[in-house]
Amino acid sequence: MNTPSGISTCILHDVLWLTVDGRGSFQNSPELKLLVRQGVDDGNSRMVLDLIRCSGMDSTFMGMLSCVAVRLEDAGGSLNVVNAGAKNGGLLRGLGLDEVFCVEDGTGLAGNGAGGAVANFAGAPMAEVPKVPCTKHDQRSICLEAHEALAAIKEANAEKFRDVINLMRQPAAPAEAAR
Repeated sequence: MNTPSGISTCILHDVLWLTVDGRGSFQNSPELKLLVRQGVDDGNSRMVLDLIRCSGMDSTFMGMLSCVAVRLEDAGGSLNVVNAGAKNGGLLRGLGLDEVFCVEDGTGLAGNGAGGAVANFAGAPMAEVPKVPCTKHDQRSICLEAHEALAAIKEANAEKFRDVINLMRQPAAPAEAAR
């Protein structure tokens, strides 16, 4: 069953707050990447990602979180993931992403990393992020970038995602390149 998913956002106390509704996947990774790029360009280099309504994540989405964390850090900011819960927190920690950004099963770290804004977040008006048009080539590029980021975190990830990375590095089939 393919459950609809999306990302909602608001800016509160100079922090970019994002929520994932449904599954974090390769399908909404382009939106995540664009949001962070725009946020950094607008001077918002601190981000809190709330996973309370996130039913799960694929490796592309988690790899994109790693890329996002590096981009934010380069801009003098940070990424905090809150309300990860046991399932999503376990996925992130299993890939070593807790070494790249803060992962909190509740909201504890967001209060510190977001200037205490967590108490005010619950009532903030959230805007749903529109889908970003994405070609097959763009999808392959995002998938490759995300998996290379995961592979760089630890050797076990490099082994786990070697085949995906090699596949994404292959030239696209002529029919796929035409789309």
